[in-house]
Amino acid sequence: MLRHTTLLLLLLPGCTLLLAQPTAQFETTFYFEDAIGNRDSVIVGYDTLATHDIESEFGEMEILAPFDSIFEVRAGHFDWPWREKLSKKIIDRGTIAVGPNPPEDCYSGGRIFIYVWATHQPVKVWWGRPTFLNSRCYRASALLNHWEDELAGPIAPEDIPPEYACLAAEDSIFFDMSEEYLTADGSIARISLEKEVQGLGEQTIYGLRFFPASTPYDYSPCYWVTATRETTEPQGLLIYPNPTSGELNTQMPEGVEAEQMELYDIRGTLLRRQQRGAPPMTSGLSGLPPGIYQILVTGSDGKRYFGRVVKQ
Repeated sequence: MLRHTTLLLLLLPGCTLLLAQPTAQFETTFYFEDAIGNRDSVIVGYDTLATHDIESEFGEMEILAPFDSIFEVRAGHFDWPWREKLSKKIIDRGTIAVGPNPPEDCYSGGRIFIYVWATHQPVKVWWGRPTFLNSRCYRASALLNHWEDELAGPIAPEDIPPEYACLAAEDSIFFDMSEEYLTADGSIARISLEKEVQGLGEQTIYGLRFFPASTPYDYSPCYWVTATRETTEPQGLLIYPNPTSGELNTQMPEGVEAEQMELYDIRGTLLRRQQRGAPPMTSGLSGLPPGIYQILVTGSDGKRYFGRVVKQ
């Protein structure tokens, strides 16, 4: 099988060696920022020649030191007994896409977990949206903080679970990775690992799951969102200030009036609804606890507009 390689120069006395390092068939970077501006990133990907273990050939390097006490992100394989090994780069074993009419030359894989220790919540995550949108191989891919993604379609955008980040349809998302939030609903299966944190001893580190998916047979609801948005421009909603202490303003496209505005929490529970003609919802988050909220606006043009806002 042909493989792209990166050539590394190794200078030794009296000679020069060229060492070839394989480049994964698919890899991408996720970027993270906590609530006070600290940043980190990890690289994840797949290759049919990779294994579930840490491999220096693909640039993986196990991190043995404790997590930073303020903010750090690491990635890991799912499969035992390698799950305990974390790195800034994880290239998992990939497989050729299968199923009815599979995308050509697509290589996807299993679960890759991304563990986030953050003292200051929430955490913003962003990625290169064109990587997923411009390739049929990865348009249904998702990033989520739980296991419950086995959803058949078609699914309308407003029916997607709130803690799904559809990577071809969005370019960023906020996650509350605190133990208090993630353990509030015991019915949701969360992702976690016990690891040392500087000065704090062993702690539960909660994680996200990168879910690569290319067809509706992967049971990713993101397939249906992306398929719809291929012919319809995504309707984003400008919300400001964001983050906010309570004040909430929205900006609609020119000539479009807001017929109805709905406020939801991160779990999708409707908190408030406002019809056209009522006073503007400028203090819409007053009295609500800090966290991530979702806004759904029905416009006079018949379209729906979506957005997320963080209350500090």
